[in-house]
Amino acid sequence: MEVERLIEMLAAELKLPAIPQKDKNGAYQLKVNPSVTVSIRELNPGVFLHSTILSIPKEGNKEALFIHLMKANLLGQGTGGAAIGIDEKEKFFTLSQSLPFEVNYKTFHETLEDFLNYIDFWKEEVPKLQTSIM
Repeated sequence: MEVERLIEMLAAELKLPAIPQKDKNGAYQLKVNPSVTVSIRELNPGVFLHSTILSIPKEGNKEALFIHLMKANLLGQGTGGAAIGIDEKEKFFTLSQSLPFEVNYKTFHETLEDFLNYIDFWKEEVPKLQTSIM
């Protein structure tokens, strides 16, 4: 199913005031709440999800934190198959997930829900890790 149709169905289900439109980069920006926006892009076939998690800490034991996040990425065990990364300006942790196959609405919806849950988890977990490894 095309991403545009998936977005339309999601907007209807969530009763969004407006259907997100494709931006100049070819992605749909789905604002979930004031602090979370998910970029949704068509892969053909499939879907790519990407979002910022939170700022990379400026202080503390960054190396230990990065190692912990790399372990979470190992086989997707702490990310539900997504991958934690760093944005191109090296200021934010990001979460990305590819579904490189034809996706129906149910799969898209469930994957997006899990993706958002992992964003919430890591928003809470990273500050906890910072205090425990400092």
